[in-house]
Amino acid sequence: MDKNILVGNGINIAFSRNDDYKNYAIIERLTRYLRTDRYDDVFHGSITSAELLELLNSLNEYFNKMLKGISALKLTQTNDELLTLVDISKRYHSKSKDLLSVGIEDYFFVMKMVFNKFGDEQTPINLLYDGLKYLFLDSIYNDGKIETLYTAMAPFGKELEKYSKIFTVNYDTNLDKLTKSKVYHLHGSFDVLDDTYKPDTIIGYIAQAKDNPPTVVMGKEHLFCNAVMAFSGQRKLEIINTYSNGNKALSTMITRLNDPVDREAKAKLENLKNATDENNQFAYKSICAKLEHPELGYTEYPFGDFQSIQGELHIIGMSPNNDSHLFTAINDNPNITRVVYFSAGDEDTLAAQKVIKKPLQIRNVFKYWKSIGC
Repeated sequence: MDKNILVGNGINIAFSRNDDYKNYAIIERLTRYLRTDRYDDVFHGSITSAELLELLNSLNEYFNKMLKGISALKLTQTNDELLTLVDISKRYHSKSKDLLSVGIEDYFFVMKMVFNKFGDEQTPINLLYDGLKYLFLDSIYNDGKIETLYTAMAPFGKELEKYSKIFTVNYDTNLDKLTKSKVYHLHGSFDVLDDTYKPDTIIGYIAQAKDNPPTVVMGKEHLFCNAVMAFSGQRKLEIINTYSNGNKALSTMITRLNDPVDREAKAKLENLKNATDENNQFAYKSICAKLEHPELGYTEYPFGDFQSIQGELHIIGMSPNNDSHLFTAINDNPNITRVVYFSAGDEDTLAAQKVIKKPLQIRNVFKYWKSIGC
């Protein structure tokens, strides 16, 4: 029987022998970074570190206000946002909501709620998301220290040999250094740039042709990686599917345009050429780029590989309360025969039993680490 493994941030917490990669430590480290001029070159002087720290504190203040009463319900614009608000309300009931206690990705939701109330077209929400993502990615990266954890993971490296496929939601490449097997980074990795900065992709080809093309800050390449970070599993899946669907749509359109009797496709391309809105203009440029350079495409995330696994799935270092798109994929896959969930406590166990709809075995993760000599 095939055995597959899905790894989360809990493994980094376990092998760091300290709290460096726990949520509160990541945010605390960021607040220290924001007391320096660390990000002046990243934001090109458009905002100071002091202003970024003030923004972070303001988001936390708004988070606390958001959970009082029902006024925030009026700010939600989609069913996903409504469900996220309800989920957050449940998760933080009777729990601390100070700056360091709020989950990193929950701050993206607060940002969206603030944007829903005060935002304008001059500052697109994706630009705000990117700024927040730069900050959190940098703090997770921890000046590169996170990429050295593999030196303490040798016992786990031997364990990885048991698995047919290895998946991770972590951005670091420690698992890659432990095994010769391919590691599937479901949410991107620090060592792969976002398509925006890769001229061998559709997005990068178009971006680099601009008068002022986006650039990577030397020494801070990890900020500009292809990491997926969002407030809900549904939102992450939308980001992931954008790339996959883009490749499919381009391939279909190119095939049709190469068909001499498909006049509808040629008319559609002409309409896109004359369109004034940004999305249609990008679609036109994408098609033209693909026609001229057939090798161009979108860098895809390996979500399809995860959806097609079969046999057993072992989950280590990951809370069932996060990344709902992955657990939906698990439950929807008829070829997964059993899930072995490594639990860090009663709360995780109860959540796993509630979320996972497959035959389930619970194992104590601390006993597991001890059993393999960690």
